[in-house]
Amino acid sequence: MKEYSKHISDTWNISEPVARELCECYEKGYSPYYCADYRPLIAVELDAAGIWPIYDFLRKMADLSPKKKRLLNALKKSGKLTGDLEKRIVHGTNSFELDDMLLPERLNPRSKGQLALKKGLAECADAVLAQQDAATLDDIIAPYVGRDPSLATPDDVIENVKDIIAERFAYDETARTMVREFMYDDGFFDVVTKSKTSDTLSRFVGKSVPVKEVSKEELLMLLSAEDKKLARVKLTVQLFRITELLKHHFVVNPDSPGFPLISEAIDDGWVRLLQPIAERDIKERLRDEAEGWAIGVILRDLQKRLSVEGEEKSCVACGIPDKKNFAVIACNDKGRLYGAALEKKIPLDKPVVSERLRQFVLRYRPERILVADNENVALAEAIITKSLEGITVHPETVRVTRAQGTPDIALSAWMKSECADLEEPMQHVFAAALAYVHPLRLLPKIGAEYFSLHPLQSCVTPARLSECVDRIVTGMSLARGLPSHELGETLAAINLEPFVGEALKKEIILRGQKEPFTSKDDLLKVPTMSESSFRSLAGYVIVPTADFALDRTTVHPDHFSWIAEICGQLQLPPEALVNDSEAVRSYPEPDFAKKLFIEKKLIGQLGVGQRFGAAAFAKPKRKCKLTELEEGSVASGRVTNITPFGVFVNINAVCDGLIHISQLADTYVESADQVVNVGDVVNVRILKVDVKKRRISLSMKGLGHQGPKVSPSKRQLTDLASHFENR
Repeated sequence: MKEYSKHISDTWNISEPVARELCECYEKGYSPYYCADYRPLIAVELDAAGIWPIYDFLRKMADLSPKKKRLLNALKKSGKLTGDLEKRIVHGTNSFELDDMLLPERLNPRSKGQLALKKGLAECADAVLAQQDAATLDDIIAPYVGRDPSLATPDDVIENVKDIIAERFAYDETARTMVREFMYDDGFFDVVTKSKTSDTLSRFVGKSVPVKEVSKEELLMLLSAEDKKLARVKLTVQLFRITELLKHHFVVNPDSPGFPLISEAIDDGWVRLLQPIAERDIKERLRDEAEGWAIGVILRDLQKRLSVEGEEKSCVACGIPDKKNFAVIACNDKGRLYGAALEKKIPLDKPVVSERLRQFVLRYRPERILVADNENVALAEAIITKSLEGITVHPETVRVTRAQGTPDIALSAWMKSECADLEEPMQHVFAAALAYVHPLRLLPKIGAEYFSLHPLQSCVTPARLSECVDRIVTGMSLARGLPSHELGETLAAINLEPFVGEALKKEIILRGQKEPFTSKDDLLKVPTMSESSFRSLAGYVIVPTADFALDRTTVHPDHFSWIAEICGQLQLPPEALVNDSEAVRSYPEPDFAKKLFIEKKLIGQLGVGQRFGAAAFAKPKRKCKLTELEEGSVASGRVTNITPFGVFVNINAVCDGLIHISQLADTYVESADQVVNVGDVVNVRILKVDVKKRRISLSMKGLGHQGPKVSPSKRQLTDLASHFENR
């Protein structure tokens, strides 16, 4: 794939070394997430959203490989393959261009031109195309009259020769490229609708609208209408302009006797052969460009929406879907179902109290109550009002209507399989809730067509939209890390195909059930784990109770040796680096790409481990003997007690160490609680170890970035407040 690095560099405006490394990563089967988070050269220029289009391009190039092989074999067999032509084919990225080169090698034996050649008219066509003044057209065709039973008259010969010439022109690679570019630049749309009342297509009906004046959104709307057979969208050009262009290319001598025949062949070749091919190809090109634009806009907007999501919020939904039952469900905004109930045979003449609704509101404290908007919505709202009497905080009541044109989620295959235990009325109410909260994490599983997410949604296929959401959700899940004790559940919820397949996911889940993961390297013990799958996954797996600090972070095992170098340079243990990841900034990294990688990625990856520090300390470890402690080294520990004279810290030794109050910070400290609290994880330097007295003297001084911040004491705050009061 490295042959495409120059094209990638030019198209996506990235450096060629980055393009080459991306090609290499694609060939090795590494995921875009791994490239964006763990390959320094790539990570400083691109994020996963920027890498996915390049991977999609490389996947298309891989799909083109069989066609290239067929073309190379055909040209080699016919003796036309040259070194320059082979290089052009190997580096080619345009499927249309390959088709143009392959077409003359795979001619249709039943075409008009090929049937005419079988009648022995090749030399006659060559003579006409020679465009010489030496003979008249009658002189050229006369020897071929009667040569075949179908060539009884001169007109028969002329008609057959025209078919041969028309096909030669249509199969000319330069001509095909030329008419495509002309149609792309100067083509126009003629739209014929089946419904004369269509408002969305009205501006195009009865007009020739230039392609350049059609927005990408309008273009996708037109092509979508054609796909649904609601309209015929014809892409064409002005006939006289395209024929003049072709004549300029093919006609050498306009005074030759064959000029009228050549002109007719050009007209016939365009209408019968070139125009349909060019229209198909340019429509495909325009669709790809417009879909790429729409996907980019949707991705950006959905990414913003996901990035501002806060804590999970609950909601309650209810409704009377069948005039007999009152259904109630509770879920969160991620689509997780908390509970469901069905109260049967409710009276329709007056509102009653729904005990289950009341229980759900008191238990889950929802922000709003959703009501399915149907013919029974008024009664449902009356039941809600009656049921919430006496409750202090009333959630907002919102009517929910399914977006026009979207099918009912209750009828989806996902609802039938995942919520089969719910009775049908509860399924309908749950579907209404999902349509309102539209949980992005469930969208790829349920189907994009069931939701109204974005104004441009109708411009792309449901499959493309689901793919976009899938990539966003997976990327954000990986960025948060995959705790090993939740690995099975998390892997089931995200899509890492084809980098981590379903079979391997099951093996990982089985391995975790048999024996807990104790380090990232335990993934290598999973059956069928490949090198590419390990690289794509290992960095994101977090082992909260691991002995080794880096296993509790999202740092990739590929970088463990690098972290060891950093720790050696800064004279800090990995535990200290995890507790204060900002300390890495002081590492004098000479490589510019790695320096940027530290700023953009590594600091955050180390910082993830702070969330799991308590789990690591809670795990019982062998206490270090006093003789094993090295004076002058830096260790991490947890504050166990604060006294007027200092702080006791557990550094996993046989006894706690003491930080005298004078050693708590580089500046004056009045009381220890200005610096630390009980339970804090701190970095300390071992000053002295007294084995006989079983004493460990510690210090928090001179740790640079590791040094603590000193807060004002209560006395200082009181004096400051008094100062301002007396001004």
